[in-house]
Amino acid sequence: MRRLVILLTALNLTACAHGGGASKSAASEAAASATPKPVATPEAKQASAEAHGLSRKGDDAGALVLYRRAWEGGVRGKVMAYSAACSASLAKQPEEALVWLARAVDEGFDDAKHLDQDTDLDSIRNLSGFAPLRERIAAAEAKQYEAADPALRDELLKRAEEDQRVRRLLVASQFKDEAVKAEMLKVDASNTAFLKDVIAKRGWPGKALVGARATFSAWLMVQHADKDVAFQEQVLPMLEKAVAQGEGSAKELAYLTDRVLVNTDKPQRYGTQLEPDDAGKMVPKLLEDPANVNARRAAVGLDSVEEYIQSMERMKAAASKPQP
Repeated sequence: MRRLVILLTALNLTACAHGGGASKSAASEAAASATPKPVATPEAKQASAEAHGLSRKGDDAGALVLYRRAWEGGVRGKVMAYSAACSASLAKQPEEALVWLARAVDEGFDDAKHLDQDTDLDSIRNLSGFAPLRERIAAAEAKQYEAADPALRDELLKRAEEDQRVRRLLVASQFKDEAVKAEMLKVDASNTAFLKDVIAKRGWPGKALVGARATFSAWLMVQHADKDVAFQEQVLPMLEKAVAQGEGSAKELAYLTDRVLVNTDKPQRYGTQLEPDDAGKMVPKLLEDPANVNARRAAVGLDSVEEYIQSMERMKAAASKPQP
């Protein structure tokens, strides 16, 4: 679990340095935004990025120093706090690891399954403060699965896991395994056909119908329905309405907006769709009004383009290394 990278939308969403980096649900986004966060300094952002790099190299003591600096400088978030908890645990600082885990919970961490499987935190499981935090995480996670239609929720979740399984295999092969590529296309086609039928009968599966986790799963399938751009275009106004009603995520809407624009040969708006340049460095595909892209990203809760590219580069580096 230590070097696990969970791939979301084919390197389009970031994951935690130690795993567990599932996308924020709309519910956890709302909770995290209830209290204004400090404005992170550039130095703090750099410290956070360097901490992730040291952690991947196994220098958890060094990473912990930088995580502290990043937090003091205003960097907040469940991914960073959870990663710092892992580093503190591995650096034999169990009490500090609990502090970081509590911060992660306060920031919206709600993945009890990952917590239970993550060996990075084994050194703190017997501490008296761990069980109450685990209970809070489990309670928060349970809310993400509350749904009016549990059967549809479960089917969406199952299909999203299959989507991610084949993409993890493709990354592991450095995108070279043709059989896996064919399997991925088959999975995407099946998921697209299934979701088109659901939407035709039920409309967009929002939080009330299938729960926050499963509505994210539905978005993931649409994001990967690149062989049916007309369907992606059909869903876009539905997702816009869902976001306006609190049933969807503004970040996910930004990603789908860019996906549709790129797939229809138009400049993207938020810079979420990347490609390698001649030197192999990740850069945004054609942008509209590039000078103001970071303002548009900030308006929907996304980091700057520069930070996003750094995250993608870190993910690529981590994914290219053999997993222990």
